[in-house]
Amino acid sequence: MKCYKAKWILTSADKVLEDMAIVVDEGKIIDIIPNADVNFDEKNIKDLGNAVITPGFIDLLTQFQYTDVGVAKPQSLKNKIKKLFKLFSLKYNFAGVSKDSYSRKWAEILTDYFTLDRVEKIASFKHGVTEAIKSGTTCIAQVSKEFKYFEIINKLPVKNYLFFEVFADTKNKSKKNFKTVRAVVEELIFHKGENTHIGIMLNSMSGVHKKLWALFSKYCRKHNMLMMTRFAESQDEIDWLEHGFSDIDILHKFMGMRKISPYDKELTPVKYLENLKVLTKKVLAANANYDFDELDKLSETGVKYIYQPLYSEEICNKKLDFETVLKHFEGNFGFSTQSFAKEKSFSLLALARNANSQKLISTVDLIKYLTIYPAKILRLDNSTGSIEIGKDADFNVFKLFDGEDYNAILKQDFPFAVYSKGRKLVKDGELRFSL
Repeated sequence: MKCYKAKWILTSADKVLEDMAIVVDEGKIIDIIPNADVNFDEKNIKDLGNAVITPGFIDLLTQFQYTDVGVAKPQSLKNKIKKLFKLFSLKYNFAGVSKDSYSRKWAEILTDYFTLDRVEKIASFKHGVTEAIKSGTTCIAQVSKEFKYFEIINKLPVKNYLFFEVFADTKNKSKKNFKTVRAVVEELIFHKGENTHIGIMLNSMSGVHKKLWALFSKYCRKHNMLMMTRFAESQDEIDWLEHGFSDIDILHKFMGMRKISPYDKELTPVKYLENLKVLTKKVLAANANYDFDELDKLSETGVKYIYQPLYSEEICNKKLDFETVLKHFEGNFGFSTQSFAKEKSFSLLALARNANSQKLISTVDLIKYLTIYPAKILRLDNSTGSIEIGKDADFNVFKLFDGEDYNAILKQDFPFAVYSKGRKLVKDGELRFSL
């Protein structure tokens, strides 16, 4: 049994607690008591002094396999030659397409990624995971179509959701991909650890044939499984939906896919997915950077929102401002730190602070968008997302200077210490575990 005394506790559940302590036993919070009432053995007391305890942070969309893309270079001769061919193909296929194009940017990312070998990809993935945990993230929602990351994710000391990403360009491929992914997912569910949860990621409106939408929508509803998708994230996608073609077609060709056509034209993004009976309370939608008039309709469906300001600016060339997100999805969204910048930050706290630069909401409410709200979105709020008796001891510790109160945590990017189920994972920027 351990007791952690602090000046401040931001519970994400009710009021801010002052001069209180959390009592942890076997990874659970079993009590919250005044500091003055702590009478445990000295060896079991951790007096944090002038510090803030917050719940652990939750990142709603990660793709850690891309962490080192643009930085890591293929080492083997085979992959160096492979990259030369890929670069030639990219230049040939995207001749005349602006370098700012969403589709071309993704082609460049995929060129860098798929010319790394397995060891390099796994190293990239582990790099992202460790940097996120050092930033106070104790729960991730990882997206990947590659099953090789399951073994690593399943052993992580933090909670995680693995969303398997699926594509399909024809009706027959939809049926085949559905059967393949369903079989693997059901096998992995049988072998997953207690920290691991599994969902499905339908790539996007333009990357998934209507048959696959129908198959997985029905499957996820039947099995009470969360489903994620990218929604109206780029002008390329909006053009595709309106005209039936866009630079998205070039990206699909580059990826070895056939042209995918909308099942109907002159539909808004919301109507397109509504007609497929996709939009439910169990769906997480990322981006929604376009069709602002549609945001009310999207929020009315009960869909959960993933705010990706870094990714949206870098790759999609447009993002929703924080005020708009709050207006349409208040209490129903969380953040994603996904970025393809070479010098990227995995700090959810810094991301939220920058988004709230106009101080539209208080520190206490802002922390909820990193903790309890995304926990509810992932349906994990029974065990994490707030400092409450009976929940797992997933929490961060931020040290303060004399005279500072809990609001001063917004000056920081990284916590002093990170705990998951009562286990100290990070102290003063140093990892206390290995992958």
